[in-house]
Amino acid sequence: MSDSTRPADHAATAGEDDHDPRPAQQDIIDSDEYPMRVLAGAGTGKTFTMVRKIERLIDDGVSPDRVLALTFTNNAADSMREKLVEKLGPRGHDIEAYTYHAICHELLQEFAYHADLDPRYDIATEADQFALVYDVLDEMPYRFTSPEVYDPDGFGKGAAQRLLGFIPAMKRSGITPDHLATYLGDPAALLEYDDLVERIEAAADEHVRVGWHKPSPDRLNEMCAGLAALRQTIAAERETLGTDGVGADLRSFLRELETACDRLASFLTERTDEIVDGDLTAAFKLPAYLFGAYSSPPSGIPSVGFTLTGKLQGFIDHCQIASDLTAGYAAYERRLDEEMLLDFNDLVIRANALLEDDAVREWATSQWDYVYCDEYQDTDAVQFELVQQLVTDDRLFVVGDDDQAIYEWRGANIENIGPRLTEAFDGLADETLEENFRSHQPILDLANNALEQLDSRGSTKQLQAVAEKQDATDGVVTITAGEEPDDESQQITNAITRLLNGETEHADEPYEAGDIAILARKNRHAKPIVKALNRAGIPYELAGDLADESVGVATVLAYLKALADPDDEVSLNRVLTMRYRLCQADLALLNATDEPLYERLQSLPREQFEEPERVARARDDFAQLSDIRETHSLTRLYRELKDVTSIEWFLSEQERRDLAQLDELLSSFDDGAIQPELSKEFVEFLGLHGTITATGGAAIEDQPDTAASAVNIMTVHKSKGLEFPVVVLPRLTADQWEPSERTYDTLEHVLSGGSVLDHDFATRDEHESRRVFHVAVTRAEELSVLVGKGEDDDGEEDDDLPLSVVDGALSDSLPWTVGGASFPIWELVQSSVPPSATDGTDSLASPVSLGDDTAAIYDGTPLGRSTARTRVLQLAREMLDGNLEAIDPTTAGIPAAALDPPTGPQLRRQHSYTSLDTLSTCSRQHYLNYVLRAFDDPPSVGAPAMDGGTLSGSEASIREIGVLFHETAERAANRGVTTPDGWYEIADQLAAARGLEPALDEAQACIDRYFECEASDWEVLAAEREFTLEIEGFTVTGVIDAVCRRPDGEFVILDYKATTKKRSLDEDIQLPLYVLACEELFEQPIRTAGYAYVGDVGPAVETRTFSEEELQTARERIIDRLRAAEQSRYNQYTAGEHCQWCPHRSLGCSDEADIE
Repeated sequence: MSDSTRPADHAATAGEDDHDPRPAQQDIIDSDEYPMRVLAGAGTGKTFTMVRKIERLIDDGVSPDRVLALTFTNNAADSMREKLVEKLGPRGHDIEAYTYHAICHELLQEFAYHADLDPRYDIATEADQFALVYDVLDEMPYRFTSPEVYDPDGFGKGAAQRLLGFIPAMKRSGITPDHLATYLGDPAALLEYDDLVERIEAAADEHVRVGWHKPSPDRLNEMCAGLAALRQTIAAERETLGTDGVGADLRSFLRELETACDRLASFLTERTDEIVDGDLTAAFKLPAYLFGAYSSPPSGIPSVGFTLTGKLQGFIDHCQIASDLTAGYAAYERRLDEEMLLDFNDLVIRANALLEDDAVREWATSQWDYVYCDEYQDTDAVQFELVQQLVTDDRLFVVGDDDQAIYEWRGANIENIGPRLTEAFDGLADETLEENFRSHQPILDLANNALEQLDSRGSTKQLQAVAEKQDATDGVVTITAGEEPDDESQQITNAITRLLNGETEHADEPYEAGDIAILARKNRHAKPIVKALNRAGIPYELAGDLADESVGVATVLAYLKALADPDDEVSLNRVLTMRYRLCQADLALLNATDEPLYERLQSLPREQFEEPERVARARDDFAQLSDIRETHSLTRLYRELKDVTSIEWFLSEQERRDLAQLDELLSSFDDGAIQPELSKEFVEFLGLHGTITATGGAAIEDQPDTAASAVNIMTVHKSKGLEFPVVVLPRLTADQWEPSERTYDTLEHVLSGGSVLDHDFATRDEHESRRVFHVAVTRAEELSVLVGKGEDDDGEEDDDLPLSVVDGALSDSLPWTVGGASFPIWELVQSSVPPSATDGTDSLASPVSLGDDTAAIYDGTPLGRSTARTRVLQLAREMLDGNLEAIDPTTAGIPAAALDPPTGPQLRRQHSYTSLDTLSTCSRQHYLNYVLRAFDDPPSVGAPAMDGGTLSGSEASIREIGVLFHETAERAANRGVTTPDGWYEIADQLAAARGLEPALDEAQACIDRYFECEASDWEVLAAEREFTLEIEGFTVTGVIDAVCRRPDGEFVILDYKATTKKRSLDEDIQLPLYVLACEELFEQPIRTAGYAYVGDVGPAVETRTFSEEELQTARERIIDRLRAAEQSRYNQYTAGEHCQWCPHRSLGCSDEADIE
């Protein structure tokens, strides 16, 4: 695989670089106590410890296949096997490492008939779930919800968005549609409950809202009598309600309201003197406010955060919405059955039901002697039940961190690693890991101090740095944010610019862009930061669903909308503007009448337009794509759209990266059982594609790919498990971190056996928000930059009742926090930063000087850069139109340098074998590909053999075939798959997931050749091993395809080649470079390296062994090549046969090459 295309590795590796475990880790590894719970803080090497404990079991004679290890992602399971193979050899492949969903799939496949399943069932892909939810929207009754797919009035209010969140929430708690329908009852009765609230509020208005303003003892007695009357009204309403389902919980609610009436009356009586003559005069208004007789707090009453009738109405509203969604949920389940599909949540639910059969459970538990669970704080209710059923003799080992429990919002239960686990397993042994291998101590001091203020914290861990990081004095910088988000974004950009330039006391040398991560609490926080980085010319990478609002993605979706509905003139105008760049005059002409825009585009004579070629291109493209929209699948139409329009060529590099997420989603429909039809509504639905990863059950959170050459921007949740030298945390303000109760919290809680009034979910969210902050802080290795500000004091007025008084007037049985749950995060930061923290507001974040903005002088007038560019473009247009007057270039006053962008941070060049190999061919291509990272020519340029050429009769490029083979080999090695059939299956899955189906046949031919050569019999010790090699001040990164052990015991470095030509073992620098890299990676030197040819020139394996002298010679050649790479320039190029593969042929230098 090309090492230049590999993502940067920011995955946490804390503790894994130490050959010997630390004492606390060793105690856990050596312990024979079971069950055991390990609370491992951030960066303390928990996975390392768990893997070493499994190694110790195997060394003590336990067969690897008697150990079941459960994780949340396939990558984690594969990584565990890989580490075990490195230590134990082939035995490591036998470890039973699964995700929670994968082990359930295995059980259901084994006992399909017992589980009442057709053995041919399939697992619904995320695309299937997406399509099914869209498909069943028409079956919802819409009594209480809007039928709009996406409601522009608010995030999450559209039917599709609601249903995508509702179904997984219910399934994770094991709540079925029948369960919901029984509980919710008749929708007509739910509708009548609105009148119940109105009647109670009307009674409050009648009995406890008064016209007088000065209380007296008699008036307070009258108020108490009014409360008694209100209580009687509520009691009468309660008696009209049912005794089961919603009715029963409403009875409980109203009984609590009756208690509130009694408590308020007691309060008025007990504190009469203070109300009449003291400081509590306004207290007489409290009953009317709490029972909804006021629309807002009256004078003297503080913002309590809730009213009693408001809470009652909220519960009724949620039940009403759930009634509509339950119909959609039931229809979704029926469609799954029709298609013989199970979604990810079904796998666990059905497996739990299967294990209730004693015979099946006995067989399943007999397969393993030990069960090990990673990240246990992230398990939900059904996963906890699964673990209980799989464990025998209490031989359970769980590791996790209650301080990093940040997924309660999607079903995880922090109590699973706390009191619930203690209750389920007697004699639980507890251990902790507190030594942090990742961060400087000041960063850990901040993280520790912040958690000390968390009331509900279940442990007292204190993270401590090790080695030199313990003595670090630098690590935390605070920046007081400007008033507006744009001001704050500029401050962040200023700080990053200084870090990249090394112009700060916080950096001994310049940081790379990929060393820096911006971790946002919410997706929208990234938008102004992205704009500021763009202006500064700083490259960035948006991870996960942060790219949903990308201009490029929006334009492509607009094109699909216009094809689905030609009458959608908003979308069509966007495409004409953004893709075809029609001028304003031509757009105005097309939109000049009431005639449909699409018809005018197709019918108006070309000569009426100022730029007829652009209009003609748009017309032809739309006509061509419209002709095939009825006959092509959505995925194929999308690919045709990109090919026909060359739309990617009109997007920036960042927009093309953003578009890759949509590519992946649409490609996944090819692998799914459901093929959706193209419609405007479905394309709008595609715009919500980030929701799938936010609500799907496949994994808690898959780690995104990270970039080595760009600032990584992602949500805090996406960053869990990653680490970066520098982490920037923006928008640390109370309003942006405000806790909230999620829509179905109470309903889910009640249907899981809880009470309607025993939990304050907003307070639970506040606790989780504090843990999210802890996770964010502990991602930083060297520097944590905190950007935020305090809020203006808009709370209680001086003459308002104190909130403590209001709290005392209410019953202790009410769960809600008076004043509302809040998280004043900037106050927390200010009180938690260590003494060594510095304020970077006026230093690190201060404006960066870019010099005089005057770029040129034209006709005696100074011009700024923007004005100069505008004038040059105007002159260029006049030249194209033939209207430009002759001008002496020496007197124009606008030098070419004036058009250059302002000087920004200078990024160091990064080197890999692939970049050095490109340099040996052409300096210009190296400069374009690896310095500028220029985009490729559009397909219309028509290079005869792009991407390394294509094989005869194949639609795929050699590069695509190689990528598919390499990824198949990597996954097969990690999973211990050693048969051709097993490799075929992996290749099938990867081809569908990566959109590489055209390469599948040739990749399978490569697999056949691999198994025909001797390398297939060698033991693979490491696959796709990434490395970073420091050599003479240069940094070289890359990926080694495989490190193997031959039957004679000799270690060999192998590079797979799916190419049509062989490499010289003597002249090429790739092999010696990898040998040098392995000196840093492995204890034992490896001197033999070679190529395994699986392309048309194979099957063959060619290797050579390097002597010390040969390595030194190769090292000198590599250094020479690195020095040359530092000097590559655009104006240096070499024309030749290689030009036919160059992605930049439009530049014309290939015209000098002798290419047929």
